[in-house]
Amino acid sequence: MAFYYQPSAELLLAFGFARFASPAGQTRFSRPSECGLETLVLYDDGELTLLEAIDGQLLYSFQGRVASEAEFRVLLRQVNWPAEVLAAR
Repeated sequence: MAFYYQPSAELLLAFGFARFASPAGQTRFSRPSECGLETLVLYDDGELTLLEAIDGQLLYSFQGRVASEAEFRVLLRQVNWPAEVLAAR
């Protein structure tokens, strides 16, 4: 059985994402970006999707699996999303 990493809700909240309602089998988080909205969807089968929408247009999307938190952070940086914990407000 393969193991896939998915970020915890606590980590995503620390990154500035907010949890949103989603259909069964997935968990959705979003946060505003400089010019749009970054959305991360976690699926029960270990996959995740990254989507960025700007002015209602889908800029890009990624769907796949990652093996570790380090790989997840690299993925975020590759699509120019901040991958650091926000300072306490």
